[in-house]
Amino acid sequence: MTSKSQLELLNSSHQSKVLKAAIFSRFVLFILSILWRTLLAPYDTSASLNPTCRRNPPLPSPLLPSLGSAIENGVIWDSVYFVRIAQCGYEYEQSYAFLPLLPACIFAFSRTVFAPLDTIIGYRAVLALSGYVVCNVAFIFTAMYFYRLSVIILKDPNVAL
Repeated sequence: MTSKSQLELLNSSHQSKVLKAAIFSRFVLFILSILWRTLLAPYDTSASLNPTCRRNPPLPSPLLPSLGSAIENGVIWDSVYFVRIAQCGYEYEQSYAFLPLLPACIFAFSRTVFAPLDTIIGYRAVLALSGYVVCNVAFIFTAMYFYRLSVIILKDPNVAL
């Protein structure tokens, strides 16, 4: 076996480790966020306020509002703005502080991949679920990218890992 093929095999093994670690970290983060939201009172109490959009008509009520509400409980801090922008567009001056790529991805996923869930859990919960999926998939791709970039810069898969 040549040295180059050994490096490629090692690099492939490390990429698999990085991928598994990234997925595992997202799973642990999901479990911890559910645990914290269950055990502790939320600090951001304004997150549950959700007035109807200025331009859009009110949405019909979902079939499983409790599940939708549980998903919406994860919409806190800046995610309130991203979900609101995806749902209603840029309505108010303070929403212009948030760039449009994430809300556009959330909107696209909610209208395509997660569209069947709209009547079941509600549109805002679908937007929140879409945002969660988009952010976590982006994290996994970013972990893989940074590993590959580290291999290029450091020229050693072990150090890059």
